[in-house]
Amino acid sequence: MKKGFTLIELLVVIGIISILMAVLVSGFKNAPEKAELAKCQELVKNTETALVALFDETGAWPKCLIANNNAAPGLDATAAYPLASRAGMSLTYDSNTKKLSGIDRLGIVTPWAAAVVKQNGTSASDNDRVPIGGTIAEHRLFYALDLDGDGAIEGVNPASTVEGLPSKLAKPVNVRATAAVWCRGPKGKLVTSWTDGQTEGVR
Repeated sequence: MKKGFTLIELLVVIGIISILMAVLVSGFKNAPEKAELAKCQELVKNTETALVALFDETGAWPKCLIANNNAAPGLDATAAYPLASRAGMSLTYDSNTKKLSGIDRLGIVTPWAAAVVKQNGTSASDNDRVPIGGTIAEHRLFYALDLDGDGAIEGVNPASTVEGLPSKLAKPVNVRATAAVWCRGPKGKLVTSWTDGQTEGVR
């Protein structure tokens, strides 16, 4: 006698296949966001490395970085110029005007903001909105420097530059580093060049 599937067995198999399909689809759906976040984390870390390399090479911080560090610590076209010209970052710049140019002309920004700059071309400005929230200006990479040379940066305050952070991220921290870099990520996330271990026990 031929044995086939019972209705219950068939429903169980269909249910298992549906669950597997849902898991796969959600994984594929989040893949672009994860890729952009990974690209952003790499950019932040590479920028910190470039800042440290610049200091090691020259033995001092460029004046424009110190001035920006004290005012609005964003890597705009002027502040990022030393990184483009001396630290080997893949940035386009004009050696005559000493400013970044092309797609980098607004400074070093997150991948989400860079996509908006690319899409809007020459009309792109700091006030253009970025799909994951905020403006291009709010998606700039920000930095703090160890100006007193004690191996730590006191009072790094991402909340002063990145709006809408969760309360646990909205308080200043001390970071054991020569340079600290951070920026806005998706869904209220903060992307930083430092780890939790670099903020522990820093006086």
